[in-house]
Amino acid sequence: YLSTVFACELLGKFDMPSFFKQGDVMIGGIFPVFNKEIGSTYTFESEPPGVTCAFDLRAFRWTQTMIFATEEINNDPTLLPNISLGYMILNSCSSPTNTLRAALTLAEAGSSQSIAVAGTLGPFQVPVSYFSTCACLSDRAKYPTFFRTIPSDYFQAKALAALVKHFGWQWIGAIQADNDYGRNGILAFTKELEKLGVCVAFVGSVLRTYTRDKFLEVVEMIKQSTVKVILAFAPEGDFYPLMKEVVNHNITGIQWLGSEAWITAVQPSTPEIYAAFGGALGFAMQKMTIPNFKQFLTGISPYTDPYAPFVREFWEIMVGCTPVLPGVQTNAEATKIRCTGNETLMNSQDAFFDVTQLRETYNVYKAVYAIAHALHQLVFCQPVGAKTVKPCLNLSEIQPKEVKIIQLKVLILL
Repeated sequence: YLSTVFACELLGKFDMPSFFKQGDVMIGGIFPVFNKEIGSTYTFESEPPGVTCAFDLRAFRWTQTMIFATEEINNDPTLLPNISLGYMILNSCSSPTNTLRAALTLAEAGSSQSIAVAGTLGPFQVPVSYFSTCACLSDRAKYPTFFRTIPSDYFQAKALAALVKHFGWQWIGAIQADNDYGRNGILAFTKELEKLGVCVAFVGSVLRTYTRDKFLEVVEMIKQSTVKVILAFAPEGDFYPLMKEVVNHNITGIQWLGSEAWITAVQPSTPEIYAAFGGALGFAMQKMTIPNFKQFLTGISPYTDPYAPFVREFWEIMVGCTPVLPGVQTNAEATKIRCTGNETLMNSQDAFFDVTQLRETYNVYKAVYAIAHALHQLVFCQPVGAKTVKPCLNLSEIQPKEVKIIQLKVLILL
């Protein structure tokens, strides 16, 4: 006779750094502010040795967009009068596991992360995404409550296949991110190519957490093939290590096709990478401008809130020095320059502050506004712009499912 006693044991704490502001209605957001770069597995408890996360300026701007949009809505007397929006913003480290660790009540940017959250949180009917394009998320049987502010990859795959047909290419290669986004994207693309009689010579896989040897295997695959056209369906972070290896091996003469996740990214446009990837073709998301957003971004400072997460790392990149903050321990190396406190971002020419060509960033902005408009219609029983009367519903009576149903209608109009 065997007797086994199962004791409850705490594996780790969920006290992750977050941007937080209390409000009558709270909106959650998860963004890959840091990108996991070196391959390894880890648990809820801790990161193992060798796993590093690099600061992502673009994702940090997404967090600031959510904050900006929330504050803008709170200052608008017509959108949600006498109702304040609050937020809690967490970092996913671009990992499905860490996304669940970050918050079991929020939705994430990348497709794999959204799948992890949507599958777990389906009963709560809350996931919303600004960057998940995977066509697999359109499966209403699996993800009945998921919707997005960006088109499905189903349409991108058809457009890329039409591009191949337009140029008369008959023999091409493919690179996929080894995740839901990449695999489903290439699957949809190859299905379209089959209809056109185009052959795919090989499909290589990449992922930012892969070892260098795995990237070199893909390099050899490219070198051994006779193809002159290759589609890369991968996020920028997953594809960039391969870009560097392609450059290191002096592989030129390839016409690259890119998915929306990297085709407008900054890294391929650097002098180093441009030598091999200049002239890449792809379809980009619609670009928009957010009024007054630049002023908001240039006002970011670690001195405003010394304990604000991620801001110190942002400041070190932008200003080139480590801020000395009262009450905050500085672990800067002796070789790093300490800030004087007089530094400013007001005259910075960094592309981070260019708000005239916002793509994913605008999707974040639009998602927050979609939630606000949906809440308005639920609380006041009429769309924004109509003469506001007293509320027809108490905030405590609102269910996430109801917000979703109204929000879907709002997104069509935005």
